[in-house]
Amino acid sequence: MTMTAKTDSSAKHFELKLKDRPAGSMSQTEAIQHHYDNDTRFFSLWLDPSLTYSSGRWFDPITGAPLADDLAAAQDAKLAFHLDAAQVTEGTRLIDIGCGWGATLRGASQRGAAHALGLTLSNDQLTHIAAQGWDNVEARLEDAYTFTTDEPYTAAISIGAFEHFAKPGQTRAEKIATYARFFEVMAAALTPNARFSLQTIVWEAVDFEHSNTSLPETVFPESSIPYIEEVVEASAPTFRLVYLENDPRHYAMTLDVWLKNLKAQKALIEAEWGTEKYQFFLDYLRYSRLAFTRRKNSLARFVLQRR
Repeated sequence: MTMTAKTDSSAKHFELKLKDRPAGSMSQTEAIQHHYDNDTRFFSLWLDPSLTYSSGRWFDPITGAPLADDLAAAQDAKLAFHLDAAQVTEGTRLIDIGCGWGATLRGASQRGAAHALGLTLSNDQLTHIAAQGWDNVEARLEDAYTFTTDEPYTAAISIGAFEHFAKPGQTRAEKIATYARFFEVMAAALTPNARFSLQTIVWEAVDFEHSNTSLPETVFPESSIPYIEEVVEASAPTFRLVYLENDPRHYAMTLDVWLKNLKAQKALIEAEWGTEKYQFFLDYLRYSRLAFTRRKNSLARFVLQRR
């Protein structure tokens, strides 16, 4: 997940890691580890039990009917949506790009997938998945852009990784080219007509120039989130667009629960990790919620089909 507003002195601890590094000097692996390798135990205190660090799915996008009344149920509904959209059933070979702590992989295993492979750049996440013992699940510390396979996959899911592919300062054409390369890698890894379910934060009520400067380097270094039209254009040569959702309220609701959970654990977090870390994440989640409630950011879910 991501945010749009700049933090202040509360980000000091994290700025210390980056202050001597010029922009563009950090690899994607280092950038991911900067945020996600902050101790799985810390994240477990305020995420849901599945350790899902992305928006839940709270209501039906057409009717508005509620799908969940708490965070765990919203994350289950989101997981079911992506597994259904990618048509994950018994015997499926699934690849999950940016697999987090493995909730999607576990869901695929429970559906009888023949092989569920997750790619991550986080050591903490890799270690967590390896310890679970889920049937037919594998996780690798590997960059999606370098991934190749001799045996194609029949389904793909990516939730919350797409935000990290483009870099600050890229032109629109450069961003689209970056995304297009990712879709080319995915198309090469999938069988014809395979489904790819993709969830990402997108810019909405923000002009392009502002979007290139509003993601703080102290939170997600070397990252730049997309506009919907960039995803559609970049994917078109290799994938057909089957379905699209766009609604920021899902993330605003998710962030609201994360904030309540974080505040409830304040004493424990400050005792073990310090006030600075607690305040940093408190500000980051608050600013993020504000970005979604004001529709500067939105949440998009794309269902794509390989050509």
